[in-house]
Amino acid sequence: MRRIVLVSIAISIAAIAAGSALNEPRAELNPLEITNPSAPGSLAPGLYAAPNDSLILTWIEPSGTGKALRFAFWKSGKWTAPATVIRSTDLQPDSAAPPSVTKLENGALVAVWSQLVKSTGKEDGNFLFASTSTDAGKTWTTPVRIHSDTGISEHSYDSIAATGPDQATIIWLDSQDWNAKHTYRLMSATVNSKGVISNEKTVDHDTCTCCPTAFISTPKLALAAYRGHNPEQIRDIKVARLAGGNWQKPLTVHDDLWKINACPVNGPALSASGNRLAVLWFTGSNDQPEVKIAMSDDLGSTFRPPITLDSAKEGTRPVGHVAVALMDDGYAVAVWLQHQSSGTAIVGRRVSVTGEQGEDFTIARGTESGLGYPRLQKAGGTIMVSWSGKTGHDVKTAIIRPR
Repeated sequence: MRRIVLVSIAISIAAIAAGSALNEPRAELNPLEITNPSAPGSLAPGLYAAPNDSLILTWIEPSGTGKALRFAFWKSGKWTAPATVIRSTDLQPDSAAPPSVTKLENGALVAVWSQLVKSTGKEDGNFLFASTSTDAGKTWTTPVRIHSDTGISEHSYDSIAATGPDQATIIWLDSQDWNAKHTYRLMSATVNSKGVISNEKTVDHDTCTCCPTAFISTPKLALAAYRGHNPEQIRDIKVARLAGGNWQKPLTVHDDLWKINACPVNGPALSASGNRLAVLWFTGSNDQPEVKIAMSDDLGSTFRPPITLDSAKEGTRPVGHVAVALMDDGYAVAVWLQHQSSGTAIVGRRVSVTGEQGEDFTIARGTESGLGYPRLQKAGGTIMVSWSGKTGHDVKTAIIRPR
């Protein structure tokens, strides 16, 4: 049931400083490759914003006969020494659903990851686990299963964000209804700095079954983005807002009306700055592949009409696997995979809320399976991106600067 994509890496990007006018012409962006602390053979990078303008990079690397979940901070232009959360033979290195480490306001760290669960039947399953640390990652609490469902099925495509001084909220896709209804749920739960799981809730009873989710927290509320689903096999992007501990009714970002009787393994990306929100996604509606972005001025209550960033044309075709960072100057930096005549590339572009777009820049070239799922986060004026190299096992990092 679970689609495992063995992809590795990490890359970092420093972007333009904030403060220019919304539509002022800007210098285009140029990637500069740098090193990172992951070991050779590392897989499934994740990238997460942390307090004090720092970022956290996670990955799974070989460790003896098993694997280790490791992480490092990017702060003040350099990496900290990597630390280990857990070692296990059952860690699942899926680049579409990487492990996470998030830092709470009180300094505690929360880690979330997926582990294989063996079945006596036809298909194995997986469980999601969480562990916390209050000593900067030196020691960790005993791992705790996040979900109450104990069926050997899929619990995956999780996203996490700090939603209070002493807690984080986790969202995930849950297949507990699959046998009875052939549907997946979007679920949520909270975990505190002691590793206690609580407040399990259903956000949406019917979602796409294997598309990555996105989840961010702002001072006013938290937002989840995911690919929805209905009985007519329409799989458009939805946003749900978490305010005061309660989930509001999900809202469809745009009626692409993409009907597909399969899961595209292609989820949305989210980023916010103040009251502004950017949602980036891929759609194949009417057999026309496109990458679109929609902006909101009120944190997802309403959305402006979507802007198309890429569509099929002679020599190129968008693949999706999107990531986005909304900067304080009014521009979003968007990246995605694009098929080209010479192979597949991770490309990027700046776009403003009014639709002004910069020139494309290329981050990396390889194959679709090798490059995997780019990850992108911002910290102050810095944007960091993660992706994998040509083989899917070599870790790459880069800084993107104005030319």
